[in-house]
Amino acid sequence: VEGRQRVADASGGRMAAAAGGTMGAAAGGRRMRGGRRLKWEDEGASKPYEWRCAPDHGKVPAAIAATPRGGRAEDDVGEPPDGILKLQSAEGEVFEVRAELLWASSLIRSVVADAGLDEEIPLPKASAETVAFFLRLCDPSRQAVVGLGLHDISEEEFGGLIWLAKLLDMQRVLLQQLAHLVNDEFPDVYVGIPAELQMLLLRHASDTLQSAALCHILRSVVRAPMSKMYASGIVLAITPMIGSPDENVRVAAFEALMNFRVVEAKLVLLEHRDFGVRASANRFLRAATPSEETVGAVLQLAANHHSFLVREAAAKALGDIAPVGHELAVQTLADLLADEAREVREAASGALRGIGGTDDPVVIAAVIRQALSKDWPVRSVALAVLAEIAPSKRELVEALATAMQNGGATMAKMAAARVLQSMRSVKELRDSTQRDSEEQRDNIAGAHGSPPSSLAGPRWGDESGEED
Repeated sequence: VEGRQRVADASGGRMAAAAGGTMGAAAGGRRMRGGRRLKWEDEGASKPYEWRCAPDHGKVPAAIAATPRGGRAEDDVGEPPDGILKLQSAEGEVFEVRAELLWASSLIRSVVADAGLDEEIPLPKASAETVAFFLRLCDPSRQAVVGLGLHDISEEEFGGLIWLAKLLDMQRVLLQQLAHLVNDEFPDVYVGIPAELQMLLLRHASDTLQSAALCHILRSVVRAPMSKMYASGIVLAITPMIGSPDENVRVAAFEALMNFRVVEAKLVLLEHRDFGVRASANRFLRAATPSEETVGAVLQLAANHHSFLVREAAAKALGDIAPVGHELAVQTLADLLADEAREVREAASGALRGIGGTDDPVVIAAVIRQALSKDWPVRSVALAVLAEIAPSKRELVEALATAMQNGGATMAKMAAARVLQSMRSVKELRDSTQRDSEEQRDNIAGAHGSPPSSLAGPRWGDESGEED
């Protein structure tokens, strides 16, 4: 499937390149062929790039709600009233402002709904200077910020603005205005953008940033120290950008997730359609210290994902990060032994060998359920697992394999024969190892003048005894 996808992508790329070469600089995207005028529609510039694994045949992925590139979808706030709001700073100074300017604030709407427009709205810890600066930045006409540069905002002022935006639930509005300032001064301003502002711009206003500025932030923000909660938010903001129609943004977002040393980024990359990317994510998860939260996220991918490629990668990851005997992981992997894709069954089989332990009754019961399946591919892979994790159930495995060998399809007979041969080989190897160990012990005993263990008399209670 991946091979066909790559061939299709390559063919599409060659066709696009060929089309671009023949179009030349034809005005309006048209060219002449055989006396007819053809209109070209360049969908590459606006069509999202599909980076996730394609769903299995007949399966439709769950619908994903469309959200802006820079954050959550905007709520329907309704029409603002035609009136004036009164904001009171920490010093008691009152600012009058048009209601429509702050109507995006859930706090403002709530206060107006409860007390009307005449009520003064207190803004604790917000200085008069901060309130005035905030209102200046939030003017949608941007007339009030003409001549203002990002370097004109001190670190203290920036902290006050962010706090006030959080209080009013207007972070996105404020950060969109700051993103315009970045665009106006980029690339000169980029060197001086604080790391915190970069992260906030990425989370709340990436759709406002120019492509070049956004790519710079993507490449640098993942190197900044941040808390786990902040890292999760950054990953959520970056993930949609991997499918951006803009190739530069797409590449920068992908590189950011690849270089981002957090588990959340690698869980996203487990869904990537490229095998090497999924393998890289698996290697990171294997080396990281797994948490129950991480195991739960991988379990969700293994159990519910619409693509067998992702279920395969998740099953392999479970074998590396789940603790031995983890009940949910064992049950999920046992269920995957019945997956319709052979690759998923084999990955689940290998993972169960790793975390199933030895003679664990819970694991044995889960695998036996699949060993009794009516489908021979499921029975054969379950028997192979059972033969390895349940040495005490050798007779049961031999009976099930013999029954499958005596009836059913030719492939089922061959699979049963492989299981039986593997069990015999293991037994022969065990017996051979035991004989070698006994011979080595006898040779050591003979070298010290003692008779071989097979000829030595009783060592305790020996009554023959002149030596005694």
